[in-house]
Amino acid sequence: MRNARVVTRGRVVPRGYVAVEDGLIVDLGEEPYRRREGFDEVHLNGMVVGPGFVDTHIHGALGVDLSTSTVSDIVRLSRELPKFGVTSYTPTSVTLPQEELVRFCRNVRAASSAGEGARVLGIHLEGPYINPRRAGAQNPNYARQARLSELAEVSEASGGNLKSITVAPEVSGVRELIKYATSSGLVVQIGHTDAGYATTREALSLGASKATHLYNAMSGIHHRTPGAALALLYSKNTYLELIVDFIHVAPEVVSFTIDYAGYRRVVLVSDSISATGLPDGTYKLGGLDVEVSGGVARLVGRDVLAGSTLTMDRAFRNALSLGLKLEEAFYMASTTPAESIGLDSKIGSVDLGRAADLVVLGEGLSVVATFVGGKLAYAERDFVKTVLK
Repeated sequence: MRNARVVTRGRVVPRGYVAVEDGLIVDLGEEPYRRREGFDEVHLNGMVVGPGFVDTHIHGALGVDLSTSTVSDIVRLSRELPKFGVTSYTPTSVTLPQEELVRFCRNVRAASSAGEGARVLGIHLEGPYINPRRAGAQNPNYARQARLSELAEVSEASGGNLKSITVAPEVSGVRELIKYATSSGLVVQIGHTDAGYATTREALSLGASKATHLYNAMSGIHHRTPGAALALLYSKNTYLELIVDFIHVAPEVVSFTIDYAGYRRVVLVSDSISATGLPDGTYKLGGLDVEVSGGVARLVGRDVLAGSTLTMDRAFRNALSLGLKLEEAFYMASTTPAESIGLDSKIGSVDLGRAADLVVLGEGLSVVATFVGGKLAYAERDFVKTVLK
């Protein structure tokens, strides 16, 4: 790929090139490019090339509710996500009965072997060991105390694909679960919690390392009773999920968070549900009815946000609208997500030896093409006509 604005880790190469062979990035730099024997050349005429977006918290999109989906549904979603610039993702469950979580893990495991579209990086369980008072759009009837035997069962059902789990530190058994999970290589996230500052800090000291949609569904920041949000924000080694749709978190708070914590700690996520990419109407989230109006999803009959209809490319552009640099927004949408689940040596940046998971942005920084492992996974019609002709 030649004559592009190439965004590497922390730098933009204004007239850059990226060479891909056997699915990996084998060369990159600034023009002029020394032609390689046997390589096809794609001239991008100043378009932006950056790392594909990595979505580590997604419940569905385009009519697919991952928590209740079939294997074919998950495969279909993997094929469709590259249109939003997503090259890899972790299917995320809601709080469910144990047998349904086992089924979910088995389905994701089966779908991940299809190898089509966006890569399935693993599984994120959002619950079930959460505080029912902070359940948000999850069913509080399924929230329960932590059981190591249950975690072992879903891990086995996932075939080693379980990557992360969201827990509330104050729930019975969670302290032991954090130690067990982190020793097993799982990422433990803090969310859907009423825990105070001290309890949250203890959970972090035990190995929890990531905040689930910071500020939402957790005890907040108060000058007399500092809660989980402040503890997570204050911990310099903790990654912070943010839903940058400007509905879940106000733009001013997003800017404050990035200014205080630094963009290298912030993980842009979609938290998207099955309604994403579809018209307003009634949809499902893990069995609960959700009404979408004006693109905002709420539980039917309740003023409770129920995930989002955000896509990763819009989250990326929203971050840029706050005055961030191009390389900073890419870091939050691609590099930090990969780092937060321990996969940054393979994906998440345009670097030598990394997977050639790339997104090409055209006018208005809209997605015009997406490559997964060097293979074209999505392209706008005009891109095909004018660039790939």
